[in-house]
Amino acid sequence: MAKKTSIQVKFSLVFFLTLALVAGAFVAGLMGIRDQVLRHEAEAVADQVVAFRSWVAGTGMVWVDKLAPDFPDFLAKRENYHGAAFYGKNPALATRELSTIANKTALRATFLVTSDEYRQVANRPDGFENDAIAAFKNDKALKFITGYEAGKYRYARPIFVKKGCLKCHGNPEDAPAAVIEKYGSDKAFGYKVGDVRGIVSVKLPAISWQQLLPVLSNPVAIGLVVLAFLLNFFFTQRVIISRLADLTKDTTAIAKGKLDTKLNYTEPGKSNDEIDHSYHAVNLLKKSLTIILKRAKKK
Repeated sequence: MAKKTSIQVKFSLVFFLTLALVAGAFVAGLMGIRDQVLRHEAEAVADQVVAFRSWVAGTGMVWVDKLAPDFPDFLAKRENYHGAAFYGKNPALATRELSTIANKTALRATFLVTSDEYRQVANRPDGFENDAIAAFKNDKALKFITGYEAGKYRYARPIFVKKGCLKCHGNPEDAPAAVIEKYGSDKAFGYKVGDVRGIVSVKLPAISWQQLLPVLSNPVAIGLVVLAFLLNFFFTQRVIISRLADLTKDTTAIAKGKLDTKLNYTEPGKSNDEIDHSYHAVNLLKKSLTIILKRAKKK
């Protein structure tokens, strides 16, 4: 049979196991904070996109008197009495142009308003976005979906059809002629109020382990862990291991007949220390042996 491990070794193993569990809990908590920070940042971007889209939808269409070279697309055109032209951009078109500009200059967040019933190829959803759209359609109570993909944090929020959306997404027969002329009568029609029209999709750079390492290797945190280890080590060594070693030595001496061995401990009435209680039990045994030996000598 293998020799049993000492209490000191057992304690060290339990201590390091506890330390590993605490470190695991700390890392898990840190991951949760990381996800929350990224989600809040993505939500702020989505809020701005939804607000801009709602503003355009509230006006019906935004009219500009000049088309930027990079954005020649428009939904409708009007000419005034002086021959000047105004070009109309609907919510989807205005939002797409905003995303194009923002994504070119963004240092962190990029976004896209997309749908499974998209009218522009540039708005085609990717795999994550298709899955998100399907999930929102399956559960309209779902507020958002997140994930990590290729070093990016992904966030999606549903866009629901409102009454004002039905003009261009309800019955094709009721849609403006400009919408039918540009997109046809087959795409993105037949919606009802409350349906999921699409999503706001936001991408952010994921926070890597390299970025989290300075937090994990914080000198104060490491110092506190080392201090905890030293306190536990010295407490175990001084208060438990060394006293148990002394008790073993004294008990062995008594067993060898040295009944005058002095036992240093505090009486149980004044101590709750279990080792003091063990010392007291040995002391009672020593007194019993002394009495027995005295009686034996008298006989």
